[in-house]
Amino acid sequence: MLKLPGQLTTEKFLSRYWQKKPLFMPQAIGSMRPTITRNELAWLATLDDVESRIVTTIRENERTRYHVETGPFDTAFLEALPKRNWTLLVHDVEKHLPAMRRQFEQVPFIPDWRIDDLMISFAAPGGGVGPHRDNYDVFLCQGIGTREWRFSTGSIPADPAASDDLVLLQEFSGDECHTASKGDVLYLPPGVAHWGTARRACMSYSIGMRAPSAYRDPDLQLDEVSPGYISQAALRRAGADAATLGCEVTELKEWLRPLEPTEEEVKHALRTTRAAPLLHLHGMARLAFDDGNLYLNGDQRKLSADDRRVVQDLCRNRRLTRASRSAISRELFAWLIRHGAFELPGNP
Repeated sequence: MLKLPGQLTTEKFLSRYWQKKPLFMPQAIGSMRPTITRNELAWLATLDDVESRIVTTIRENERTRYHVETGPFDTAFLEALPKRNWTLLVHDVEKHLPAMRRQFEQVPFIPDWRIDDLMISFAAPGGGVGPHRDNYDVFLCQGIGTREWRFSTGSIPADPAASDDLVLLQEFSGDECHTASKGDVLYLPPGVAHWGTARRACMSYSIGMRAPSAYRDPDLQLDEVSPGYISQAALRRAGADAATLGCEVTELKEWLRPLEPTEEEVKHALRTTRAAPLLHLHGMARLAFDDGNLYLNGDQRKLSADDRRVVQDLCRNRRLTRASRSAISRELFAWLIRHGAFELPGNP
């Protein structure tokens, strides 16, 4: 978990900062594990089902512009990139490399259904995506190298001329300016103007949040945080969207949706997976539940009290043990398999 500065507790972080104001946390991560290398990140950017971008910073006279190219990229193109003024960004890394989900353990005080993805960027010196705002909470965790961060809660005008591809702001000095080094973390609530520039070649790990557009939870309490659980307080905050909250927060981008097995494959899996010691959730799968419903990849079904105990364990560990499979109802087990919940063993 993040090491919060000074005497700040997780409860005080939630009451003072969460969805309220930014916080720079020096050396909040003692040892960042697991990590990824520049070459591994570049390899992901060559794959068809991986969302990636390269943003190039173009400085001409006194004007700075930003140009975006989208992946997948050829290896030769990546190897020919210049020594300065670009950044490679790869989204949903934890879905392609499930071990990277451990980065989410840095923020166990935030409901995990609120976490959208782990976006990792590599920036050459001078690289960045320009001054901008995001419409979501984000924890920006610094890996190798150094990056200068400026941020402001003030009103910063837009700069349409800065990019044909990005929605950017005018350059600004900022309320605060920090040079982040390995282990430093910057938390930003939605709508805060920020601007990061690599001073030395660097990696950044961004834990970004998701929720319906009108959803806000500045009153989030620690006692409502449990793996996969959408609390009654969260449903009240969602208001008119409460009925669809679980479906919305577990919905996947179309290219990330696991292939749903055929009925023959479902029957085969039901016959064969009972003997397997462990059955792991698919790396792409998003699972959540409330007091009466289960949500998986945007789909929904009713959840019995008996099955809820198994689902709690599945959300916590992202795997189904042999003991759990003996406790889960056959109907729910089949529904999970049918909707692409698991990494299934090969069919004959």
